[in-house]
This record gives sequence, structure tokens and C-alpha cells, in this order.
Amino acid sequence: GVSELQAVQVLSFVTARCCALLNSDWLLQLQWQQEEEEPQTLSCCRVELADSVSCSAVHHCVSMETLFALSSTGLICILHGLTDELTSFPFSSSASFCLLQVSADLSTAVAVTQSHAAIAVDLNHYFRMFPDHLLCAAPRSRPPLQPQHPRDQDSLSSSSFSVSALGATFSTDRSWEARLNSMYSRAKQATAPSSSSCFSSSQPPRTSSWFSSLPYLDSHLAPSSSHSRVPPGGMTVTFAVPESSASSQLTVSEFSALLTFVRPGNQQTTVALWDMKYGNVRYHQAAGEAAPVQRCGERQHRLLLKKAGVFQVLFSVSQQDLLSRLMLFGSAATVDAVCHLNSWGRCSIPIHALQTGLKNRQLDTVDFYLKSKENVLNPPAAAFSSADQPAASTLRVQELCPALDLLCSAVRDSNSEAQSRQFSEQLLNITLSFVNTQIRSVLSNTHHEDSGVQSCMNVLDRYVAELRSYMKRFPWAAGPDVSATRAAAPAEEEAQRDEWEQLSAEEVVHQSILTNQIPRAQAVLRRQNRPECHLPALRREGLRQVSSCLRRRDLQTANTLLANMGFSVKQQLHLICLHTDDKELRELMVSVACFPLFYFEACSPFVSVNVYVRPRPTSKLFLLVAQVDETLRLDWVKNWDQSCRTAVLLSRLQHAVSVQSCDASVLWRYLTALHDQRRVVDWIQNTETSGTPRWPDLTPELVNDSTACSSYMRENILDLLARYKHRRLCTGVLVHHSSTHLNSVPLRDLNCIVELLIVAHDCFSLTCNMEGIVRVLQAARHLSHTYLAPGGHYSLLVRLLTGIGRYNEMTYVFDLLHQNHCFEMLLRKKSSSLKSALLDYIKRCLPADSEKYNMVALCFTMRREIGENHEIAARTQLKMIESQAWVITPELKSSLAKVLGLLKDAAESFSKDSCVRQATRCIRTAKLVALQLHFLNQGSDLRIINLRPAELLSAAMALPRCYQVFVVSEAYGYSPDWAEILYQKVVLNGDFGYLEELKRHRPLTSTLFEDIFKKLDGAPGSVTSNVKRLLTYCDDVYSRYRLAYQQNLHDITKMLLQDAKTSSYLSDRLGS
Repeated sequence: GVSELQAVQVLSFVTARCCALLNSDWLLQLQWQQEEEEPQTLSCCRVELADSVSCSAVHHCVSMETLFALSSTGLICILHGLTDELTSFPFSSSASFCLLQVSADLSTAVAVTQSHAAIAVDLNHYFRMFPDHLLCAAPRSRPPLQPQHPRDQDSLSSSSFSVSALGATFSTDRSWEARLNSMYSRAKQATAPSSSSCFSSSQPPRTSSWFSSLPYLDSHLAPSSSHSRVPPGGMTVTFAVPESSASSQLTVSEFSALLTFVRPGNQQTTVALWDMKYGNVRYHQAAGEAAPVQRCGERQHRLLLKKAGVFQVLFSVSQQDLLSRLMLFGSAATVDAVCHLNSWGRCSIPIHALQTGLKNRQLDTVDFYLKSKENVLNPPAAAFSSADQPAASTLRVQELCPALDLLCSAVRDSNSEAQSRQFSEQLLNITLSFVNTQIRSVLSNTHHEDSGVQSCMNVLDRYVAELRSYMKRFPWAAGPDVSATRAAAPAEEEAQRDEWEQLSAEEVVHQSILTNQIPRAQAVLRRQNRPECHLPALRREGLRQVSSCLRRRDLQTANTLLANMGFSVKQQLHLICLHTDDKELRELMVSVACFPLFYFEACSPFVSVNVYVRPRPTSKLFLLVAQVDETLRLDWVKNWDQSCRTAVLLSRLQHAVSVQSCDASVLWRYLTALHDQRRVVDWIQNTETSGTPRWPDLTPELVNDSTACSSYMRENILDLLARYKHRRLCTGVLVHHSSTHLNSVPLRDLNCIVELLIVAHDCFSLTCNMEGIVRVLQAARHLSHTYLAPGGHYSLLVRLLTGIGRYNEMTYVFDLLHQNHCFEMLLRKKSSSLKSALLDYIKRCLPADSEKYNMVALCFTMRREIGENHEIAARTQLKMIESQAWVITPELKSSLAKVLGLLKDAAESFSKDSCVRQATRCIRTAKLVALQLHFLNQGSDLRIINLRPAELLSAAMALPRCYQVFVVSEAYGYSPDWAEILYQKVVLNGDFGYLEELKRHRPLTSTLFEDIFKKLDGAPGSVTSNVKRLLTYCDDVYSRYRLAYQQNLHDITKMLLQDAKTSSYLSDRLGS
């Protein structure tokens, strides 16, 4: 073991497993387990390197469970799997090395010198050129085949010892065939020529890896298709960093190397990315103190620890791309947090992020998208001097149209579904708030004249008119066509403006509300410096005019004013009825709005009203007798709760109204508070004698929660229940009554109650006993709210929900778990019905919580939904490309590369969910995009994406290869006109290679040749040779003869008639 710890070097840290080198010659492997503070030691063994390396080793690294040791002279030793076999090769001897790292596929090695230079080598190419440089140490002597202490030679342990001593692994397959294969393999290795070089004199195949001749290493590595991007002969680079810097961390892949340089005190820490394909180096220098952090994982991530937190350095990704990916695959909250941490302003979010947010009902994503667009119509002040400012304003408002169209469509679709109304209202409020903000921004912009403002307002008004038709609380009446008014002739519009400016402020407000032209009134009043130019003051004036109309009994005008100002007519008349002290106006409101009975009954002159005041169980009963005067304002009645109103009606009407229609809890509380024992006993007995109404159902919860009598009467009620065949009912009551005294119920009893409820539900379900099922659900609700949730028994809550399985009736369990931050407990239950219920609950009740939606989607591996998101993003990107001019630019290639990646991811997600049709569609589109990228990389500006049906034939004619036509036709679901294509390419241009390629993909039928020959009437005479050659591809002899005869190709017809293989057949056909 290690006697004294002198030095520790962390070699790797991947998937909670750490490999460290102790004192430069002991290799320690540690494993961290979950919920354990101390790591578990997997192995600790001595590393025995060659003498030339062990003394001068300056750095060690681990890649693919292989230890690489670098000496200062450039000699590298390899130790794999802690075996005794050692391989070494010279790297270089011209510099003093200090750092080494090898890529995960062992194809690329990079070494760094103390002078900040680096050397990269393609190991496969290096050892193909210099096979003698791969040196293997001589094998060490094997241990004896028999153990030192005598054992039973037939025992399993003795056999295992012997097999391991031979250098093989113990196999549980003891068949004769397995033993023969094992002996054959060992004999083949033994007969291999021994040499100091592991390679023979001939070089290995170019496709093999450099370690393929090392069986102990090659057997542990899976074959890889990747290869090093280092050019033959290697490459070097010198990093431009301060001389006092020291190289700290090195990460290598087959494409690049990522290196960190630190200075004393962790000042001016520099991260360098060396791109081996292009040979360039990019730098990032951190400001202030920054220490590099070792991260678990094999990917090239560089983390820096600063006082403010941990920062990640990203190369080859723009701020826009990063935020777009976070928005698409994360949440708006994550994007907002990243922008805040990095002090970034609002970024331009792609519209497909809005599409995804609307599809998944993520209101936070919608809100973040709109906030990123809130300054679109508010350009910098320097832009106002431009002569084309009105046109620029129009263009900017047009940028908002796709997003606003999408939002209006989502509001319309969700408003039509009853379960989506809540989401529709929330989305409507967000959208209207955004549009109103843009309107205020346009109207407050006084730097240019009305032409640009008018154009913007025409666009925004159209969306306001559409959105306000979905407003539930504030419906807007459909007024005249404002767009038609604004589109009037300039002279007429100027005349209207002058006419309004001559009116008083009250008349302007009146006319604008009645004609739905409030923005126009605001403009007129703003020029007059009137306070009514502001919307709150304008609405106050409008409400004053409503009151005036009502006093004149002009109800129609009042209704129109209220509706056009965005108020609910019924609600406003209701408020007027409550708060007015004008008796005649109140009677008018009651007559036209049909308010509830107790409102206008309570306002009768000098009526004695018994108002019930809810007492405590231990207090006396209070009755309040109020003399209601005719000048009473009904807003006093408004403060009565429903139980008070019902109690008043019960005290006034007695038996005039059927008690069956009353709320059972209010009625029971009312009767027990009055100690009305006669009617209480009658209810318990539930008799149906003449003149006695049918009483509501009596439940344990009703008796326990709504009894407001003395303890003496309560005991009498319980005795009555126990004598009147209600023993079961009397037993929920005793549980509930005792719970008001008893602190909690033992957990064991709660377990039993939950399981009994589940079993009872199963029994009632099997017998279709709906009354029993309802009682079980009532008991489950009471148990959940009274005991399980308050007591923190959330596992029993989940058990009760999944055991009964009625998720729609038990959504209160979702609420309880969400409120107590235990929602994740549901995700441990893998159930398709639970998955559907969870998603439906999140969409209806938590539409803004995108994190929970993503968590549920990932938990239940909703590959189809993930694939749909990818496909939507790809097709949105294609639409954005279509909206721009077709010019070959790096941005176009980058956009198409993004589309290709999204389509590949979508196809993969669809295939994992067995969505074959969707996966096939994405694959076909991905082939089309890949072909488009191929043309762009070849310098061709031929466009094959976003084609319209009329453009497909010309595109197919322009494609040089036949397989490319198949790619286009599959992507668009288009059947090519092969006759026209072959006529152009083969007959006119003589491209018979194209015909050969087509023949390999599909048969050349006689019908195809006939369609081609129909087009020869207008062909030039110079194509005769091509026509004759084309006929040789027609396998049907009769069709070949007939077509040649029609074109007067007599030499071909004569040859067919004289040929012994075809003459007899043609004679028979021609004779018939």
C-alpha cells in the first residue's frame, strides 16, 4: 500500500468515478455512490513503468481505461486495464514536455511543452509510417498454475486460479466446444512470431487502428468510425499567452484541443481552443480571478470558478443560438435567468419558440417572447430624422404580424374548448396587454407625421378588434368598420377631424364611444390638452354619461356606451342597482336585469328581516331584526354570504319553498341552531307524509361539520341515528366528531383506511354500485384534506389516488401535492392513464408551469411530442428561409445545417416512439435539405427547398443525377414526368448515363418508351442516333419494332426481322 502520501494527481472524473495517481506510482480508483458521503475504493495498485519513463515522468492521463505516462523527453508509456503488458513509443525529443492528453477514441494525442507550444499527432497515421516506434515490453513470467497451498484440484476455486494464471478469464461455459475454441485461441497466440515490435514487417491495413495489433487493448475498445483531423506528419502551434502562465487542464478530441492557462493567483486565466481541422486558435481571457474546474464528463466543457459563481466558456456558438436552444429545449425562466446573469439585454427570440410555447401552453415562454419584441415600434431617436421613417414604421409593425396571427389563432382555438377557457383568457390578457402597449408607443411618438402612425394603427386596430370579441368579462360590441373609415379619402378624413375639433369634450367622448373610435377622440383631445385624452379620464366621462342616460330612461344608449367601453353591461347595471339610493332607478335595474329574489324583496319599505348570524358551536344563537328602509342601498346585502342569504329566505318563507332545493349544510345548520327538534327528527326519519317535503340526503360530513346546536341536542341526534337503521352513518360521525378533540390518527390506522377505501371502490365498481362509488370518493376527499395532507402522509395520498384510479374526480390530490412541493412523487408511477391525467391537469390548471410539463414529458419518455417540437422548429426555419431572397451566404448554409440537425433529431424521436409515418416524413425532408447543402457547397445556386407544385418539373429537369430526382419527388410526394425528363436529357442531350442510373432504380416499361416517342414530332434530325440507341434499352421486342417503324428507322426494323432471336416472334405478332 501507500506508506506516505506525497503527491496526488486527478487523472479522470467521469460518472462519479475518479481515477487518481498517488506518489506517481500508485493508481487509485474511487466510486461515489448515491446517499453516501465517503467514496468506495474500487482498486489501488502499483504502476510499474519502464525505467526510462518512471524516473522522468512529468504527466499522466487516462483515456478509455488506459493510462498514458509522458516523460520530459517525449517517451510515452501505455498501461491498460492494470495488466502487466506495457507499451511505449517515442513522441519527440526536441522539447521539454509537461502535459499530455489523448482523445477518447485513442486516435489523437496532444502534448504541451513548458514553452507554451503544443504538438498534435494522428496516432493511426504515425504508427502506419513508423511501426517500429511502437515498442512492447517483454511479458513477465506467469505465476504457477497450481496454488501454493494444496487444494482440491476438482474444485471451482482451483479451476479459477489455473485459468487466471494462464492469462484468461474464467468462463461459466464448460461445454466441449467452448474449451476447444479457448485452446485454439491460445495456440494461435502462441504461434505468433515474437519480436520486439508488435507489428510485422508489413504495415497494417489503412483502415485498422494503431492498437489493433495489441490484443489486450483492442479487445476492450469498440470499433469507431471517427478519425483524427490532424494532418499527416502532425501539426504544431504556439499559444499567445503570457510567459508566466502555466498550462493547467487539457482536453482533446479528434477535432480540437481545449487548454487552460493560469497565472499565479488565478489572474488572467486564459482558455484556448485549438481547431485542428483549420489550424486556428481562439482565446477567451477571464476578467479578475478565475480558477479552472474539473467537471464530471468526457465532453469538452470548460468551467471557471469566480467569486460570482461558476461560468462556462463556449466557443463556436453565438448568443442568439444559445438562447434559442435554451428557449426550445428548456424554459423561458431559464433564458431570462441566463440573460440576467450575463447582463444581456432582451434578445430576439425565434418565432418557433413561440409556436412551441403555445403548443405546450407555456405562458412564461409567450410572455418572454413578447417582452423581447416590446421595443419594435420604439426606434432610437436618431432614426427619426430619416425621410423614410413612415415606411420603416410600417415594416416594423409588419414584423409583429406573424406572431400576432399565431397568438390570435391560439386564442381562437383554445376559446372553442371548454377545458381550455382558462388558458384562453390568460393568453388573451397577455396578448391584449402587448398590443395596447404597442398602441401607446405609436401614439406617443410625435417625431413624425400621421402617415406612419396611421399605417401602424390600421394594423394594430385589426388585432384589437379580433381579440376583444373573445373577452369574457368585458365584451365589446361590433361597431362600424374602423379600417374603412381610415381608408377614406384624405379630404373627407380632414373634414371629419375638423368637425370633431369643433365639438365639446363631452360630445367628442360621446361620439367616439358610440362609433368605436376612441383612439381618434384621444388624438383630438390631446391636441386640445384635455385630460380626457387619457383613457381612465375618458372612461370616467363615459360612465358619467351612462348615469345620465339611465336617469333619462335611455337604456339602449347606456348599454351601447357600456359595451363599447369594454364593460360588462349586466355587471355594471348590477353595481348601479346595489349602490344607488334612487328608488326608481333601482326598480328599473331590477326590472330589466332580473336580479335574485332577495335583492328586491329586502328593499321593500319597513319589512322585518330575520338575518341569520352564524354562531360558534359553544355560543348562544343570535337573531338580528332589521327595519329596512326604502332608501337602503343594496351593497349592504352584497356582503351577505350565501348561507346568510339562504337563512334569511328560510326565516321569511318557511315552507313556501321546497327544502329539497336548499343547500343541505345551510338548512341543517339553520334547524340545529334554532333547536328545531321536530324538523330535525323528521329529517332523520325522512318520512314522506302528506304536506311534508322530501328532505335532502343526510351524510356524516353534514352532521359533523354543520351541527350548530348544544352538546345535549347533539347527543340526542346521535342516539336517534343509532336507533333509525343508520349505524353505518352514526359510525363517519363518531370518527369525525372524535377527530375534533382526537390530535391525529395513528399511521397504521390511516394505512388501513386507505386500503379499505381502495378495496371498497373495486367492489363497488365491479357491481356498478354508483352510490357506493360516490360515497368512497367523498370519504377519500375528506380523508385527504383532513388527515393525509395536514399530516404529511403524501405517499398514502399517492397510493389513494393511484389505487382508486379516478383521476378526473380526484384532481384535488394533484392540487395538494403541488401545493406541498411533492408533485414529483407522482412521476414514480408508470401508468399511461396517470400520464394523460397529469398532462391534462398541467395544461388546464398550471398552464404557465413549463418546467412541470417538461418534467412529465421526460419522465414518461414522450418521444412523439419531442419529435413534433423538433419538426415544428425545422419547418419554421424553412419558412424563414423562404421569406428571404435566395442568395448563397454563410448564414443560409448555417440555417440549413440547423434544419438538418432538427430533422434528424425529430426522426430519431419519432422512431423511438414507433411513429413510422412521421419519422419517414422527417427523413425524406432531411434528405432534401442535405441535397440542398450539397449543391450550395458545390457552388450551385439551384434551389430545391420550398418549391411550389409548378416549380417541381423544372427543378427535376435541372438536377444532374437520377437519384436526386427521387429525393425531391419523395420529399414533395410528387410523381415525376419521366417521359419529359428522359426526352430532354437522353434524346436531346445524349446523357445515357442518366438512363443507366434510372434503369438501376426502376424498370423501363414499354409505356415509358411510347410516351417518349410521342414527343419526337418536333425533335431535330440530329437526335436520330440518340433515338436509335434509346431503342436498344426497350426490352419488349414488339414495342421496339413498332416504335422504330413509326419513326421510319428501317435499318432497325430490318435488323429485328433478320435476327434469328427476334424474327420468329415478330413474324407471329405481325401475322396476328
